[in-house]
Amino acid sequence: MSLTKRLLFLVLILMLFSSILGACGGQPVPVKDENADFVLALPRLVVDIDENGMPTVAGLSPELLALVGVDVSQFAMDPAVVNWFTQANVQHIELVQKDDGIYVFVNGVLMPHLGWDSQNLENMTATLAKLGVVKPQFKAILQFLVPFIQHTGLDVAMRFPIQPTEEEIPLRDINEPIVTPTAEATNTMAYVKARVVFDENGVPSILGLSTRDLADAGLSGLRNVGMAPQTIQKLQEAGIYKITIQSTPNGLIFWINDEQLPYLVWNDEYLNRAADLYAQLYFMPQYELQRELVKTILPAIARVEGEVTFEFPQ
Repeated sequence: MSLTKRLLFLVLILMLFSSILGACGGQPVPVKDENADFVLALPRLVVDIDENGMPTVAGLSPELLALVGVDVSQFAMDPAVVNWFTQANVQHIELVQKDDGIYVFVNGVLMPHLGWDSQNLENMTATLAKLGVVKPQFKAILQFLVPFIQHTGLDVAMRFPIQPTEEEIPLRDINEPIVTPTAEATNTMAYVKARVVFDENGVPSILGLSTRDLADAGLSGLRNVGMAPQTIQKLQEAGIYKITIQSTPNGLIFWINDEQLPYLVWNDEYLNRAADLYAQLYFMPQYELQRELVKTILPAIARVEGEVTFEFPQ
């Protein structure tokens, strides 16, 4: 490509980027440490999905984006999913990334979401690398990205087609601060604590009783409960000897060994909203029993405290 063409292409990309930001409007997502060496805070980007799953980004159609070499067809959604959301009146889903996590809004309502701090992110990256989930060539990239994630504010809202009989639901007011749950005194419905120990063959046991012992005592359905020996070996090679899951009124917390990972944020209200969303998505008659079950169980999770620890051979 000649120098003139490169400059022209760069100008077109910059014009496109400026147009997108201009179309976004509103204030950029707040970033906690604005005096850091790197800060990237962008306004909300709205992506409209049509009935065929094709996205229009900030008012720029797929055809217009294609003129500057941006092919959005690879990001198209399954039309069946789009139709499902339309039938369920899910008009928009918004993801907001801040320094402390990713917030999820459905029809402008905040749902249970992911929370973190820089140490949580670093622990997660190290764990994925140890387990071999991330290819070697991407390990350095992940470690490089963690500090940038902590100083980046992003907001993407995806809007879906609306049925003619439904009223339009506005996107959340970006001028209103996102309120996170605070510790509240709750009536604990139950307390659960369990320590599950796995041997080299992946057979679990509690209080010295393994699933094999229980199967021999007549509970035959437990004989095959456990983990594959290959999985145990992989955990050993990664130096992972303990996984802990703790349930609290404000969320679900995970540890690998004694290092905390990103956690799931919830409270009574968020869990009730999640149950309502399930009922909204699975509105079909055949899901009536499931809707009742979710509506009963899910909101009660916040009142169940405790932890489960899985220990593996070192």
